[in-house]
Amino acid sequence: MKTPFYILIVFSLIVFSKCKNDYSSDKMISSSGKYYFIPTVNRTDKSKDDFANVVISLYSAEGELLSVLNTKAGDSGKWATNWDKNKEIVIIKSSDIGTYAWKIENGEFINVELTESIKEQAEEMLNNKYKSQKKRTS
Repeated sequence: MKTPFYILIVFSLIVFSKCKNDYSSDKMISSSGKYYFIPTVNRTDKSKDDFANVVISLYSAEGELLSVLNTKAGDSGKWATNWDKNKEIVIIKSSDIGTYAWKIENGEFINVELTESIKEQAEEMLNNKYKSQKKRTS
């Protein structure tokens, strides 16, 4: 009688351990089409400095990796990233670090001061991300 119980426990542990895979989003293309970025999260390699942080990899339109930014936003909370609607500025809104934005200059991330427009876009993208996730799970 105990054997099926142990098999069930081992099977459950295997299934739950597979639920914590690394995360990678789709390409997020800038309004000009000159760049795209892909946010990722290292959820599996605890030895790396970026473990459980949102990392943004910036690419040229041709697919050349230009720069990588560890945002220091933790994956355990709510977060969302996107481009500014009108400029080549990457925005992140995170429940643990707040809102940050970077303009792209010569393929590099340059920190920019937050404007009301950026703050509003950040709030909107975070709300939209979690509204759509609720709809999918309902």
